[in-house]
Amino acid sequence: MAREILFYSDFPFGYHNTEAETKMALFADRGYRVVYVEQLGIKNPRLRHAIRIARALGRHEERGGPPGLSVVSPKLLPPRRAPLVDSLNRAWLRRQLLSRLETPDEAIFWLRYPTPELIPLVERADPRLVVYEVVDAHERSRGMTQRLARVFRRAEDRLLTRADVVFAWSEPLRAQLATRHPNVVLAPAAVHLAAFAAASDEGRPRGRVAAYTGSLDFRLDIDLLVEVIGRLPAWSFVFAGPVESQIERRLAAFPNAVFHGPVPPEEVPAILTAADVCLMPYRQDGFTENLFPIKLVEYLAAGKPVVSTPLPCLRAFGSAIRVADHASAFADATESAVAEDSSDRRRDRVERASSFSWEKRIDEMEQEIERALRAS
Repeated sequence: MAREILFYSDFPFGYHNTEAETKMALFADRGYRVVYVEQLGIKNPRLRHAIRIARALGRHEERGGPPGLSVVSPKLLPPRRAPLVDSLNRAWLRRQLLSRLETPDEAIFWLRYPTPELIPLVERADPRLVVYEVVDAHERSRGMTQRLARVFRRAEDRLLTRADVVFAWSEPLRAQLATRHPNVVLAPAAVHLAAFAAASDEGRPRGRVAAYTGSLDFRLDIDLLVEVIGRLPAWSFVFAGPVESQIERRLAAFPNAVFHGPVPPEEVPAILTAADVCLMPYRQDGFTENLFPIKLVEYLAAGKPVVSTPLPCLRAFGSAIRVADHASAFADATESAVAEDSSDRRRDRVERASSFSWEKRIDEMEQEIERALRAS
């Protein structure tokens, strides 16, 4: 019988960032039977979603995924923390999710977000192993009110009490969690390195190109980016990923800003290969100081110079990343990165990315899981 993983994601299946489903598909390739449970979060839905959720009570959606992986889309009835509704939601989730497992008490429960309604399920189902994977500082994310932050913290405390192993994406997250749990392992982003090695820059646009891949959202320092684009009118700034409307309105005022929108993961290597410099113009706040962006590994795997605002995760990469904390320095660093680039520096960047391969990351995570299973 295949070992089972009930994986609760912080992303919906089919999200533009496919990291979570890629990870679970790779575990499925190794013989695990994976049930991918889509994001439920912590907030109450808006009114327009409440009727649809109410109609879904008593049923759940299930979709096919890659071989060995099935996708479940449970719903929760609002208002979520009202006592009677909360009891109904917990019972409903238990019935939906445990029915997808052949042997719940032998399964691995892997959570990437401490949604409060799921914590009693983790505690009462008594699975063989509980994994908590912390990707971001969710407690400091946009829209997290003080009340919701308290709910989040209580749920996370309970999850940490039950967790056997904790994976943290960044060193700041690892250090914070290590004060609350004895077994916290650094396990940051990973990419398919071969796809970047094989990418071609055929069809590359003329002139200098700066690229940004990923969501253009609250994490972005839009004021800095607008000023940088204005300082470099001869450059093309290529953006590949979903963009919030207010950000798009500000950037679209520049004729040298090019938007690809969300792109399939297989197209990212070619976009980066066609660029001269790759950008990470993040805000500096309590959320971003805990980031380890996937794009950082992708940029390095493409061999490209990287210019970023200061982030703690960059310290491990030394001089391979150019850091600038204001717009004029950021624009200067973008230009000098091209002037000072070389084949040796490109090889060094690719080499730095080599430890972030999917093969290595899954090996490391599986080893930690096996070690925890032996200790359980």
